[in-house]
Amino acid sequence: MKLTNLNIFLQLGMSLQGMCDELRAGKEIGELLLAVTIPREWLAAFLWQTQDMGHYLKESREKANDLLTTINEIYSPRRVETAKPTQSEEVTWLVRGVGDFQLAFEREHRNLAVFTVTPKGTRDTAILIENPQEDFTEAQRKVLPDQFVADLKQAARCLVFEVPTACAFHTCRATESLILAYYKVLSKHDWAHKKKDWKIYIEQLVVEGAPKKITSRLDEIRDMDRNSYVHPETNVTREEAPILYTLCAAVNYYMADEIVRLTT
Repeated sequence: MKLTNLNIFLQLGMSLQGMCDELRAGKEIGELLLAVTIPREWLAAFLWQTQDMGHYLKESREKANDLLTTINEIYSPRRVETAKPTQSEEVTWLVRGVGDFQLAFEREHRNLAVFTVTPKGTRDTAILIENPQEDFTEAQRKVLPDQFVADLKQAARCLVFEVPTACAFHTCRATESLILAYYKVLSKHDWAHKKKDWKIYIEQLVVEGAPKKITSRLDEIRDMDRNSYVHPETNVTREEAPILYTLCAAVNYYMADEIVRLTT
């Protein structure tokens, strides 16, 4: 997944139009260089932005590269040192290059699928997609299990892109891995019981002295029929997924905070 910077497409179009408006034979070399400088930069930005889109913008990228090559020829020391005014063939090459690129992009831009990620409550969608662990303090992040972070990232992305059942699945998996890490810190040993489910997790956390603000919240999540979220016949709604994610986020924060307190 790559964030598409639509501003690059806008700026490229505007700069190419501005260049064409300024082009005419007889202009001094300095004026020509000034006219092509900004389009040169935006063409390079366009090629960088679309480097993973070759399958969809094959001809557009070829034409953009051809146009950039023409502009770079104008920038070459050999051309600049001649100090010749703008030649009519240079104007023709540039205008034709812009036209060829525009036609290719007009045909191929329909292949691009650009979606707008809608807000998820008050949460920053960019953080959810890339770094959902930023909800934790620096000290807490140091004690988070790798499996927890992996599942948290999957859960957050599923929340953003509205895949609610997968969001619930990974949210519960992340929380379970943190429960086991917290239990290990409390008991001073790995999980020793044969059975693994949230009911016995909560019972053993109570035995080990976990505060009620943690066990009661875990029990609330369990009461939401957490086990049904991993069953193939159950589909979680878009309304349910953010609730579960938020409930787990709170208890995960408290568990991480307790781990920090008990290990430092």
